Amino acid sequence: MKLKNTYWIILFLTSCVFSFSQNIIPSTTYARSCYNKHECYSISNSGLVFFNKENNELIVQIDFNKFKIGNDTLDEWLIDLSESNFVFKGNLNTNDLIGLSHHNSKPINVSGLVTFNGISKPYSIELTIFEIPKDALLFKENSQDYFDRVNVNMQLAFYPKDFNIHKKHHHYKKSITIAIYRGYINELKPGMEFLIKDK
Repeated sequence: MKLKNTYWIILFLTSCVFSFSQNIIPSTTYARSCYNKHECYSISNSGLVFFNKENNELIVQIDFNKFKIGNDTLDEWLIDLSESNFVFKGNLNTNDLIGLSHHNSKPINVSGLVTFNGISKPYSIELTIFEIPKDALLFKENSQDYFDRVNVNMQLAFYPKDFNIHKKHHHYKKSITIAIYRGYINELKPGMEFLIKDK
């Protein structure tokens, strides 16, 4: 009997995870740095942007593993970075959110905390939030009302030594730039917290 109950619990939890994942829209993310005297960059849907209405928290998560293309040589610069996720959490003042009008946009500075490689540090990011018309090609219906109608652009940079990445095997020294272009904001709903992880 216990085995049967366990089976149904696992099945239920798996279906919940699948359901949440189906409603999450990733964002096109760009990463760039210089390694071994070569300019290195990659583009992938490796970024997730969330907004928690309960506490006005903006969350940005970057999974460097998803930048890999399956080529050992070209992926080498990502190895030390991909051992943990880059997670930013900061408070977004709802007064800074734009009204939904044609081509409306607004730059916003958000202060918060970055966690990467087991280290957390204060950090501020500047993002631009802009409206997407319902008839635009970029519009995606995700039953989120307001957040289906806005996208964000953002860019940030850090040095490997900021998060002790320089002590790893590849000894990175040059700055690492991350940018999200036309990022989708996913509403963080109760039960979705497990999706935010720095490892």
